[in-house]
Amino acid sequence: MSEKDTLHGRSTNESTATNRRTMLRGTGAAIVGMTGLAASSSTASAVSTFDIEVLDVGGSVFGSGSTPSIPVGDEVFIFAHGWFGDTTVSSQASDVATSMADVGYEADEYVAIEWDATTINFIGAENETEDVGETVAEMLEEFYDDGGGDVRLVGHSLGGRVVLETVNHIDDGYEVETVAPLGAAADGEMVCEGGGGLFGDNWYDGIADNAADVRNYHSEDDSTVGAAYGGIGGAALGTDGSGCPDDTADTYTDVDVTDSVGSHMGFLGDEAVGADLAEAAGVDVDDDDGGWGWL
Repeated sequence: MSEKDTLHGRSTNESTATNRRTMLRGTGAAIVGMTGLAASSSTASAVSTFDIEVLDVGGSVFGSGSTPSIPVGDEVFIFAHGWFGDTTVSSQASDVATSMADVGYEADEYVAIEWDATTINFIGAENETEDVGETVAEMLEEFYDDGGGDVRLVGHSLGGRVVLETVNHIDDGYEVETVAPLGAAADGEMVCEGGGGLFGDNWYDGIADNAADVRNYHSEDDSTVGAAYGGIGGAALGTDGSGCPDDTADTYTDVDVTDSVGSHMGFLGDEAVGADLAEAAGVDVDDDDGGWGWL
């Protein structure tokens, strides 16, 4: 389960970046509809057995209010939602936590990061993830300074950007134990050494320096992310993986869950994703008994 996928190469130019933004405008309404439908289904079906503490970072991002604190524990699960996910973040976090608990994972504290993602301006929400990640990084620094233990930092869709921005902004000397983007809404080059395209900045250094284990869960059947990212000949992080298996940090692994995840929202609560995350957290998962052998 630790092998990196071998994927096609990545090239970026100004035309690709422009095409992505054009495509986003055209697919925006469809993505909103899909996200809303899935979120509604999750809310209706999820009966949480976890005491999930929802921490609203919206106020701190915009410079008003105080930054919330992550509860200190030896083992802490933290989930960040994506676009339009702020109203259902608790149930989404519960779905992922349940898939991990099914194979024996148990945290001392369960946390959901809520941020202002309900907007038709997708580009604006995408840009906001950097500020959210910076805020979560500050929260984690305080957590570790207060004696906190191991953290499993999971983010879906734009939340995948949040968790990668978090390790990119956390100060040197801190290291997050597990960072897990699920169907990350990003170009694959953003995790490649020397990637970043026109903007010249990416998450490689943060992954290499501030994360013990980054596991990027991607599915070829995630057409939502695949339609918006990657460009011609490129890779969408949540659909294809990095696209640069020889140029990622040693702490980074692409995990292909195409056989299990059939849609963008399908990462949430997926048993294969949950089992692999639990194993990354030190749970002894029996492949033969649990049926996770396709990873």
